Amino acid sequence: MGKYRCSSICKKQIVAITGLLLVLFLIMHLAGNLLIYKGPEAINGYSQTLHSLGGLLWVARIGLLAVFLTHIIFTILVVIENRKARPTPYEGGASYKQRSLATRLMPYTGTILLAYIISHLLDFTIVSKGGSATFINGQNFGLYGRIVNEFGELDAVLWYVIAMGAIGFHLAHGIQSVMQSFGWNHPVYTPLVKKMSVLVGTGIAVAFASIPIYIWLVIS
Repeated sequence: MGKYRCSSICKKQIVAITGLLLVLFLIMHLAGNLLIYKGPEAINGYSQTLHSLGGLLWVARIGLLAVFLTHIIFTILVVIENRKARPTPYEGGASYKQRSLATRLMPYTGTILLAYIISHLLDFTIVSKGGSATFINGQNFGLYGRIVNEFGELDAVLWYVIAMGAIGFHLAHGIQSVMQSFGWNHPVYTPLVKKMSVLVGTGIAVAFASIPIYIWLVIS
């Protein structure tokens, strides 16, 4: 049992499972964020509902953080094991060229996502929800006002869109790799799963990215 817990296959499966949990969180988070299109009352009501959970919200946050850290740690462990097993770099070789673009970009998209998550937490979770950042034309709009003011600046919009692009590439590879991690390969279904991964990754990225673009072009 101890040997299995430390095996390379098990590490990959942990990465896969935690990755799927993070995808589910992204979908739920996206559903809440899209309420911005319905106006201040909808998005502020969503925020109030979450905060009314009190201690349960913090339990969820801590659980999400644990899943996220586990995903990062075991991903690093898998990368280290892979490099030890293949000490000679293969960049530029045939096997490197056969890998998809999303796969080759995983280290970079992962780094971008980590940087974005830190900045996102600083902007919307750790900081105070009040103050001048919530005001629009002298009126306090709560979370809606903070979001609109945040994406009233082009640099914030571009940073968000880049991060969402990274999410799209990351998911395009991550979802399909779940099947490989558990040894699920099928001549018919595996190609379909790969296509679904690209569609899901692209859909989530575009939906998220549409929010700051809409705010910058229409509301601000």
